[in-house]
Amino acid sequence: MQIYGDQQTNSGYLIMTKSHTNVRYQRLPAQQSTRVFEAAARHLSFTFAANELAMTQSGVSKQIKGLEAFLGVSLFVRKGQKISLTKAGQLFHRHCVQALDCLQRAVDEIQGEAGQLRLQAPPTFAARWLIPRMEQLHESHPKLELHIETTWLRTIRDRIQAESNELVIHACIDYPFDNLQSQLLRRETLVVMVSPNYMARHGNISEPQDLLDKTLIHTRLDGHIHWEMWAKAMPEKQLDTSKGYEFETLDMALSAAENGIGVLVCDIIYALDSLRSKRLVIPFKMPLVTGLSYLLLSHPNSSYESLQDNYRCWLEQQIAQDHQRMQRLILELGLDPNDQIEGI
Repeated sequence: MQIYGDQQTNSGYLIMTKSHTNVRYQRLPAQQSTRVFEAAARHLSFTFAANELAMTQSGVSKQIKGLEAFLGVSLFVRKGQKISLTKAGQLFHRHCVQALDCLQRAVDEIQGEAGQLRLQAPPTFAARWLIPRMEQLHESHPKLELHIETTWLRTIRDRIQAESNELVIHACIDYPFDNLQSQLLRRETLVVMVSPNYMARHGNISEPQDLLDKTLIHTRLDGHIHWEMWAKAMPEKQLDTSKGYEFETLDMALSAAENGIGVLVCDIIYALDSLRSKRLVIPFKMPLVTGLSYLLLSHPNSSYESLQDNYRCWLEQQIAQDHQRMQRLILELGLDPNDQIEGI
């Protein structure tokens, strides 16, 4: 027991147990020797450890001898060219692995290379855009654990909540709330799409007026907003956008259009493969209608900032690549990428 300072209680000086808080870890070996030992113990070979760490075998041996001198024990049993761990070596190796793994995880998380990230995303974005790219994401960020939650009941007018380790992809006209950080990822490029099979059965569509007697396809949750934006932008005053089939998600609506159920207004980015393979066609030349904004929302005080930044960069790169694909396809289809009308 020791007396610290001149703090007094009613019975005299304050008695405290000696603390080592300010001098912790004063008896630890050098990090280099610990790394060398871990590699040698894992391989049970100084030669393999030297190759892994780009050292000479004599350099490894020197590091091990220094570590043994520091610890005051033998870590290896040396029998000719073979080595094995002593009991002390087994104990030290087990704790070295735990400590180095913990340190590596901390470095990975700080640098944004590892950790668990949750992503809230619209179901069509998840099904048609994100899931086909999961292997690319894993190759780019193999230590990232991405947990995807599809927001089935979310509307374009909702106020979004996000935890510190969450990112939210939200489609909306705008986001008027200030509870989250917001970044614009992209805006929709809307056109009318239909399958050749539908037109073969119900007649060609060569101008907006030909849509008046056709079956329209909608998504249910946000009303008929895409058809409404397209009709407003054209303008096509006679088109009754209240009629037609409703589906829960845009993914389901796209599948319905591909199977000849009716005519759809859709963001080109989701239909690139369908348009290129002619499962869907744009039936006549029309302006491109700019639709909803896709925002990336995040918690303003996130402790996962580095991890989120890395995923954000990956998203931006993938979206930029798809935008280039979309521009090329628009030109191939004979549309003018500069002929755009605001649909909102």
